[in-house]
Amino acid sequence: MDFPTRLGDVRRRPGAYGLDGSYLNYVAFINGGDAATDGALLRGFRPWLAEKLGHGTNLVWWALVQKLHAAETGVPSDAPLADEALCDRLFSLLSEYFADGAP
Repeated sequence: MDFPTRLGDVRRRPGAYGLDGSYLNYVAFINGGDAATDGALLRGFRPWLAEKLGHGTNLVWWALVQKLHAAETGVPSDAPLADEALCDRLFSLLSEYFADGAP
């Protein structure tokens, strides 16, 4: 199963992957997948997010997702990390990134 497909499954069934469905758990899982590929999985994701946001090239990708979510919804970027809408936005951004031809 390719990683984008796996991410869809992770989102639908986080418990099957030992996750509690929180933003931080998803970030850890995705970072693990990236580490397993020597950074190839998310290569270019951070700059792609920074471009969407219009700044923030010095931030890690998960902070950029939070800032994008905050900019789009008006929810403060320091809102609780278990926020369902933030998790949804994370997965929609990843899906969009992979659909755009990510490595």
